[in-house]
Amino acid sequence: MSLRRKIQLYLAVLHLAAFAIAGYYHEHLGLAFFAIELALILSLALGLRLTNTALKPLDFVKSFKDLLSEQEFSTRFSNVGQLEMDQLIATYNQMLRELYEERLRLGEQRGFLERFMQVTPVGVLITNFDGEISVANPAASSFLQLQLDALLGQRFNKLAGELASHIRDLDTGDSELISLQGAKRFRIHKQSFQDRGFDRQFVMIEELTALLNESERTAYEKLIRMMSHEINNTVASTNSLLESCRTYAPQLQASDRDDYVNALNVVITRNENLNRFVHNFAQVVKLPEPRLKPHDLGELVVHLEPMFSAQCTERSIGWKSRCEPGLPAVDIDREQIEQVVINVVKNAMEAIDLNGSIELSVVNNDSGVLMEVFDDGCGLNESVRNELFTPFYTSKSAGQGLGLTLVKEVLLRHNFEFGLDTATDGRTRFFIAFA
Repeated sequence: MSLRRKIQLYLAVLHLAAFAIAGYYHEHLGLAFFAIELALILSLALGLRLTNTALKPLDFVKSFKDLLSEQEFSTRFSNVGQLEMDQLIATYNQMLRELYEERLRLGEQRGFLERFMQVTPVGVLITNFDGEISVANPAASSFLQLQLDALLGQRFNKLAGELASHIRDLDTGDSELISLQGAKRFRIHKQSFQDRGFDRQFVMIEELTALLNESERTAYEKLIRMMSHEINNTVASTNSLLESCRTYAPQLQASDRDDYVNALNVVITRNENLNRFVHNFAQVVKLPEPRLKPHDLGELVVHLEPMFSAQCTERSIGWKSRCEPGLPAVDIDREQIEQVVINVVKNAMEAIDLNGSIELSVVNNDSGVLMEVFDDGCGLNESVRNELFTPFYTSKSAGQGLGLTLVKEVLLRHNFEFGLDTATDGRTRFFIAFA
């Protein structure tokens, strides 16, 4: 029974008892009986009215509770003409107004956050209190090569893939710059934040491939141009002087003449070698924009195969190629892509040196034409893997690091995806996705 009903019942019982007592003594009271009865009726009516007035805030509080339960914050209460009640209504209206405005702000912020998460190129993963991924955006899904549904509810240590392994091993509060398949580079940040007194983690994944490639290209182009200019000028003037000096050979005694000429020839040859060395670097800088025309990659491989098979025979390396029939034509600069394939196969031969096997395949998949070159050479250790496609890096004692640098520049200008990694069977795999 409600408090209102209890008070009303109490007033009714109390006044009925008073009516009964007045009735019992009505003969003694005379005309005063009627005055007492009227006073009791008025008292009961006044008591009920005061009860309703006193308990009206409870009705208001109940309505307010219902509005909060239904999250209906746009409703407002009207004044009732009572000072205390109107003050209470004003307070509640202010609370409802602030709740409504806060809800709007949170809704707008949430809407913005959801849209931001959808379009930002930065991958974001957020865990819940149990360490499971509760929020993931499309960029993170793309980087990890997992569907969003497959990400949600997973722990970091349950995710498969090379990028996921770096996320798992990274300590909270740290960041790391990593290379995947040699060509793609990412920066990973792992942090934590407090939510209702408990720690939650979030991971941010930034792909820096294009930014770092452009920065590296700008740096080494400037360096090579300056170096090439200075060396070419020095070599040209030095060789001119050396050639002039060589004309004085007949004036020397016969016993000194041969040593004199040989010494000049050695210096001139070394200068020419230095000039060619710098010229090779300059070719990377002067690489022209590709002139794209549709070509059959299968025919391109067939055209180059005699050269590959002959070189492999010299090194006792088994050569095998497979080109799927009916491949669609691909828009490429044929001369540049030929040079790419030659460099990739040459690297595979050098990795094997003697007695091994190389397999080249060109197939059509869902995303386009895929070329893969496999070799069972020395493989990729961790130090080499981290430096792959770094401009002019080489692990060879006499190398210049031009091969993969040229490959990278050509494929980037063609906008083809590529990479160098270790296949599941342990062989080294270079792939180019012509999409």
